[in-house]
Formats: sequence, structure tokens, C-alpha cells
Amino acid sequence: MRRCSWLAIILLLLPFTAAHAQNQRAAREHLKRGLVRFSRGDLDGAVDEYTQAIELDSSLAEAHISRGKARRARGDLDGAIQDFERAIEIDPRSGYNNRDITQAYTNRGFIRANQLDIEGALSDLDRAIQFSPSDADAYAKRGRALLINSNFASAVADLDRSISLDPRNPLNYVDRGIARFHQGHETEAVRDFNKSLQLNGDLRLFLQLHIMELEMLIKEAQQKRQATQPRIAKTSPLVQHQTSGRT
Repeated sequence: MRRCSWLAIILLLLPFTAAHAQNQRAAREHLKRGLVRFSRGDLDGAVDEYTQAIELDSSLAEAHISRGKARRARGDLDGAIQDFERAIEIDPRSGYNNRDITQAYTNRGFIRANQLDIEGALSDLDRAIQFSPSDADAYAKRGRALLINSNFASAVADLDRSISLDPRNPLNYVDRGIARFHQGHETEAVRDFNKSLQLNGDLRLFLQLHIMELEMLIKEAQQKRQATQPRIAKTSPLVQHQTSGRT
């Protein structure tokens, strides 16, 4: 009797197993077609093929990564990171030392820093470094975000790390020079500025504009923090209690 029961269960599962295997094969076919379209520059077509692959087999991490790459190429960083996060959920190993994933987080972190969303920027850049701990650009971008936020010591530490990984990037020396200048280390700052010009003197005007932009962002971030502090003080019950106690 027990053998008959097991046989009935197996017979019930066979159609599901066959259908699942068929979906997996079809998903792989859509993935292959998507890769071909992507290689030809047809980004919309590639995204469509990858989406069909995911609809057939949502556990196919490669399809999520491939669609993320195509979305990133279209300029959709948020969509790309959503796909990359899903791929990492399926296969945690897929995120490590994956250049596409690291660059997506690094690029969005850079954009967020420019928009003075420092918390969002640092979240993205921490994630990039988590996946690629030897990526010079990720450390440079995080150092820049910390610099904009006036966290000068932490900025110098990240830029030190970036320079150790990529000593030929003149912008890293400029950014570290700005941080050192704000720390009051003017001699070291001048040394960094001179090093950046030594690496590429043709960029003198560009580097000057870069310094002006960063100084402007530092000032705007400081003003933003100062503007939020009075609002926090007014709404804080503790501050209200202390104020009422003084009168």
C-alpha cells in the first residue's frame, strides 16, 4: 500500500518536473539570445530577452546579472542595481570581484555624492568596496564623498588606499590635497597638488576647476547640515524640556 502511495506521488510530480526543466531550457535560450543582442548594441532587445528568461526561471542569477549590465548600459543605474542585488541573493558569490556590479554602485555613489545625498553615496560605495576590496576607484569615490561631508581624516585614509592601488591617477592627489589643506596640513597639501601636476601638467585648468567644484560642494554640504540642525533642535523633546527648564 505504501509503495502505491509513493508511486502516485511520483506520478503527480512528473509533469511539474518536466515543465520546470522545459522552462529552464527556454530561459537559457532567451539568455543566449539576449547576449547576442547585447553584443550587437541592441540594449532594449537584450533587456526584453533577459526579462523573458527571468519570467521563465527567476532563480537564474546569470539572467539578472546580464539584465543589470544592459540596464546600466542604458543609464538605468537603479534598475541595474536591483538586478544585481537579486542575483546576489540567489548566488552570493556572484557579487565578488564583478566589475559590472562594482561600477554600478560606484557610479551611483558618485552621483549621490554630487547631489549631497552623502548617506546614500556612502551606502553604495561601502557596497562596492565590499564586493571589490581592491578597487581603487571605489576608494577614491568614497574618499571624495567623505571629503564633501568634511570628514577629512577618513577621506585621507580612503584616498591613501586608492593611491596605493593606483598611484598614476592625478585626481586622487588633488582630492587628498584638498582634505589635507582643510586639516591644516598645508605643506602636505601643496606636495599633493604638485604631484598631480607632475603626473599630468596638461590638466592644470581641469584640476583647478575640479578644486573649485569640490570646494563648492563642501560648502553646500556644510550649509545643508547647518540648515537641518535648527529644525532638529526645535522638534527635539529633550531640547524643548531643557529649554523650558531654564525659564
